Amino acid sequence: MDPLTWLSLGLQLAALCCIVGALLLYLLRKVRVAEVLPTDGAKTVLVTSVDTALGLQIATYLSDRGWRVIAGCRSGGLGARLAESWLQAHVAATPEDEQPPRLATLELDVAREDLLEESARAIAQHLPAGEHGVWAVINTAGCGGRGAARWEAALRGNVLGALRVARSFAPLLAAAAADHPHAGRLFYIGLTSDTACENVSQGAGAGVGQTQGVLEACEAGAVCAAARWGTWGAARALRGALRPRGVRVVLLHAPDLSALDVYAPPAQLSAPSQPASRPESPSSDISGASASCAVTMPGEAAEYSAKVLPAAALRLLEDALTTPAPKDSYYLKVKHDSWFTRMPSLRVGH
Repeated sequence: MDPLTWLSLGLQLAALCCIVGALLLYLLRKVRVAEVLPTDGAKTVLVTSVDTALGLQIATYLSDRGWRVIAGCRSGGLGARLAESWLQAHVAATPEDEQPPRLATLELDVAREDLLEESARAIAQHLPAGEHGVWAVINTAGCGGRGAARWEAALRGNVLGALRVARSFAPLLAAAAADHPHAGRLFYIGLTSDTACENVSQGAGAGVGQTQGVLEACEAGAVCAAARWGTWGAARALRGALRPRGVRVVLLHAPDLSALDVYAPPAQLSAPSQPASRPESPSSDISGASASCAVTMPGEAAEYSAKVLPAAALRLLEDALTTPAPKDSYYLKVKHDSWFTRMPSLRVGH
């Protein structure tokens, strides 16, 4: 054959090799993504408290993304009613050919050993067939600790609560880690904007004439910082203790939020109002795919919002849930309101 024919064959062979190589890279990437993402039977996540706006936002976001969420809450509390209202509204709006959101509430209080043990047993007994543990536990329970009466509750709920959560749910996390190499993750809320030493010590040099209100504010800030640093230290200690069991401990720092913001309840947007006619069952009012959602319960209704983190921070949290090698800590930064995820507003009867 002449040189031009050889050249033509060579170019065609090179092009064919490039196509085959690109196809192989694509298939390898698909296989890797499939390995990273949890299987359908290993996507259970426990959010320890939806009584906080942050916990409610995380629980509803993950449920809407396809995770099976167990939402811890106080029995009959606002968080439980808002979570159930959100679920009813979204199930009603889900097309028949799509999987509806999966979210179940469970009575849970990190300050009570009996409820933690009962919750762990209930979760283990009601896991889907073939599933032996939970993919992750996200501890959103805690207290801001403002005021002398709240100091003990802040330390008990934040520091001791973090240790109790690990002790109660570590077996479920370890069981999931044994089934899947990327499962078994324990998340804690780490440091907040009011944790820095300069914020704690502000006003310390104000002099003898310092007012009682300023003193109380400094003391409250010190207790808040102690609780946050205590949780940070507990998480670091647990990280080493639980690593041999396959459990990864991850801190979620919130540098733009105070502890009061992190543990605040869902915000009320509108005052309760008496409807013209009281429906016998909850009805949903959906406008837009994810723009707004309101559920009108029987009797008086008030509208609430659980908007704490921007969409970018929620996506970062989901990445931390699925990445093969999660970092020890992540920073959930809050930007301008225009970057906030449009968290559905929620209505619940009183």
